[in-house]
Amino acid sequence: MLDEEVKVLDNRPVAAGFFQLRLAAPRIAARAEPGQFASLRVNEQAVPLLRIPLSFSAVDPQGGTIELLYEARGPKSRLLSQVQARQTLSCLGPLGRGFAPPAPGQRVVLVGGGIGLPPLLYLGASLRQQGHAGLVLLAGARTAAKHLPLAGLQAAVPQVGLATDDGSVGHHGLVTELLARELAAAPGAMVCACGPHGMMAAVAGLCRRQGVACQVSLEEYMACGFGVCVGCVVEAADEGGEGPYARYRRVCVDGPVFDALQVRWEEG
Repeated sequence: MLDEEVKVLDNRPVAAGFFQLRLAAPRIAARAEPGQFASLRVNEQAVPLLRIPLSFSAVDPQGGTIELLYEARGPKSRLLSQVQARQTLSCLGPLGRGFAPPAPGQRVVLVGGGIGLPPLLYLGASLRQQGHAGLVLLAGARTAAKHLPLAGLQAAVPQVGLATDDGSVGHHGLVTELLARELAAAPGAMVCACGPHGMMAAVAGLCRRQGVACQVSLEEYMACGFGVCVGCVVEAADEGGEGPYARYRRVCVDGPVFDALQVRWEEG
């Protein structure tokens, strides 16, 4: 983990309420892997006290830059949306554990909902750069205005399927319905998902029933981001381990990426 003073290069809106932040962070960019995240201090004031954790959506190690996609919906993210180019921020990273690589030639299906897309975009772009051809991105949102621009999605993963709750673009329905179709056509695929808990629980259940490998990047509220406060725990399916937290895993250090079978999902 590095503590780097980073320079804001760009901070622009890309969809309704969504912003893309590009930072000059050469030390972090040299080490960041798909699925990891950074933790930003949005200002130098006492309020807000805590940093904001954001997944890497793109990394350029040669150029020394990182990109973070976020939605301005809380005090910290709204303050971050007001940050201007040439400002400097304190940034911790890279943090957490990322995605395990697929087998050579294995089809990879990336499933994102809402603001869960950033780590999947970085993963998809990274796999493409390594020459991995079997990639598809399935993205779900409430309405067309909440989808990131298609050109931006296809820059990371050319094959994209969209779903909206209201049918304003793409498939009218749940993104998991698109996933079911995809798995029927490619049963040996590996699935990587990030988004609302209910969506990921549905993805995990579908993959479990079909015997498909699935990794999930969990979104939990984080205070410290490096395992000290134990405030971002998730209940594990297997209670293996010792100590008072044997039933739980810390999302910030044990994850945020987990094998979906390691997580105890709510029934329903």
